[in-house]
Amino acid sequence: MYLCNFGLLALGVTAVNAFRDTSPFFLASTSELLTTSANVKASASLFTDLTTALKSCPSEYYVIVNQPGVHSSDFATRKSVPRLGAKMLGKDKSVRSKMSVNEVSGLLEAKQIQEMLTEGCQAQTTVINGSSGQYPSSFETGPRVIVVEFPMLSLGSDRADQLSNNDGLIADIIDRIPSSSKYTLLYVTSPREFPETDSVVYESEDAYTDSVRVELKRDYSSHSSESRESNPDRTTSLFDKYQFFTPGIFMGFMASFLCLIILYIAINAISSLKVPYAAFEKDTSVAVQKKQQ
Repeated sequence: MYLCNFGLLALGVTAVNAFRDTSPFFLASTSELLTTSANVKASASLFTDLTTALKSCPSEYYVIVNQPGVHSSDFATRKSVPRLGAKMLGKDKSVRSKMSVNEVSGLLEAKQIQEMLTEGCQAQTTVINGSSGQYPSSFETGPRVIVVEFPMLSLGSDRADQLSNNDGLIADIIDRIPSSSKYTLLYVTSPREFPETDSVVYESEDAYTDSVRVELKRDYSSHSSESRESNPDRTTSLFDKYQFFTPGIFMGFMASFLCLIILYIAINAISSLKVPYAAFEKDTSVAVQKKQQ
């Protein structure tokens, strides 16, 4: 995990390329919100923080951007999302609150945030298909939730251009919000899907590997089986084929030994009891004395 000295540093976050199953989250608002940026945060914890910050419905418009298939490394340069970067850098003077989480572990669904706002703020919902590029020229008065659904980013060379075009579309949608109204932008992402070739871990070979280290890397299990198959007449010991003394047998012997010791002590204790035979005879002297009286 290392710090990226350009790009995300301008956005106020760090690029942690060690996490491949995480994705970033950004928030920019013209309202005063109690938000705290973080490097790594679980999706459940982030959703709780958003619920606390937005429960008072501080804005009239909430723009929820759902951008699947990205990683923090996609925001490594200023050209990736220049308009979003300007909001996160503080260059947009209308933005009064901002929040960034570079690595969100787990899936934070935009649908959850949408339902939370529509129920808690009694807001209407407008859904925009980002791939079509069509959206209303103006929006009705708030409270209103504007959901922008983008397709998953491609893994080709046009990936950066696609992300930049989506950033321009978001900026144009925000420009259509009345200037007198407050808005909150929530940029929700999901982890990038890596190709299968990326999952192969490359192990570099030492150019000066000696014969001893080569022998340590070999698997001798198949070698021994092949040698036995090649020499079927070879006589093997009975102990090479079977295991006669297992841990289970050892524990059984120990338990039996303890039971024998307890049985021996009990038999000795019973046999050491000495009771006179007269103890089992009825004492008639008391009855005779009573009759004589």
